[in-house]
Amino acid sequence: MRGRSPIFLAALTLVLTSSVVRADAAQPEGDQTKIAEQTTEEARERALAESNEQAARPRQRKQRDASRIPRMSSPTVQVHEQPNHDPVVGWAAALDEPEFSDRRRRMPATELPGGYVDSLRIGERFVFDVYIAGNPAGLAEASVAEYQADPRGEPPQGSGRIRIEGRAVTSGVVSLLTSMEDAMTTWLDAGSGATISNTNRIERSGLGTTKYKKRTTVTEFEGRGSVRVTDTKDVKTTKMTRQVPRDTLDPLAAMAWVRALDLAEGERVSAHVLDGKVLLRLDVVGRGPAKLDPLPSVAVGLGVKPEDVRLVEGTLSWVDRHGVVREDQRTYQFRAFTTQDERRLLLAIETDMWLGVLELVLNRYDPPTAPEATSPL
Repeated sequence: MRGRSPIFLAALTLVLTSSVVRADAAQPEGDQTKIAEQTTEEARERALAESNEQAARPRQRKQRDASRIPRMSSPTVQVHEQPNHDPVVGWAAALDEPEFSDRRRRMPATELPGGYVDSLRIGERFVFDVYIAGNPAGLAEASVAEYQADPRGEPPQGSGRIRIEGRAVTSGVVSLLTSMEDAMTTWLDAGSGATISNTNRIERSGLGTTKYKKRTTVTEFEGRGSVRVTDTKDVKTTKMTRQVPRDTLDPLAAMAWVRALDLAEGERVSAHVLDGKVLLRLDVVGRGPAKLDPLPSVAVGLGVKPEDVRLVEGTLSWVDRHGVVREDQRTYQFRAFTTQDERRLLLAIETDMWLGVLELVLNRYDPPTAPEATSPL
């Protein structure tokens, strides 16, 4: 090969290449099919081996800490403490009383408002004359309208509900500036007096209608301190949920609760009231016998004597979600005159406003529809 020229080497390469091409071309078609199948099978085996290798690898999380941050609001479910006559021992005792450290900031525990359902008599209706700074301003009324039995039966299987209604209409000097009609409907649990739902409808006209003309606020008390509020101003609707103290009252229930109080002189009680979206704390103190001069004429006609009148005073304070009084909001003062007899007549209410002193004086009283209606259960 040493004596061969480059031209000879090129010619030899060309001959060998052409012979290989002819040899490939001479192969039968069946051999090419087998080669294609073998190549496909090898590719499938390689893909299966790679997938098994990836599956065997440990999964790596992109997020290092997947723990959920607890909500800062109080839970909606609270357990009633009940006496246990069959104590448990051992591991069961440790599970029965777990040593948990609850670091969430909660609203301070307050004593629940006393029962007032017995004072609600179906068919009762109170009508008041409304005065602002001594001037006639309208009419207000409140009534115990209806009792509905629970289809599940009597307690403890079920508990009926009571519907109370309220309505206020402006008139006189105030109506020259703005006219307003405020209608409210509340459903109460007939057993505990807890508010089930409250619907407040306001219709305004005149100079004070720059923000809205019609407003409907529906508050659903879902129990355990959870409420759902749907507020509609004309055509705009907003919804919200919030936590409030247990057994929070609505405005009508708060009025019925104050009316039913029988406090000794100096005795104090408290409750919480949700007025629309505003949470208020209602503090009431008994003042004993008081003089109401003059007595409403309807009270004189019903046989109320001056020595039968009792006075309670109280405050309404804005509080935050933790029960702390808000210093940036005003605290309202009020006085309520009631009778000591079983009728618990609400004779007059006085409270302060930015316009002046608001006074409600009893003008008409409708007794219960039937003697047996004194107790709805």
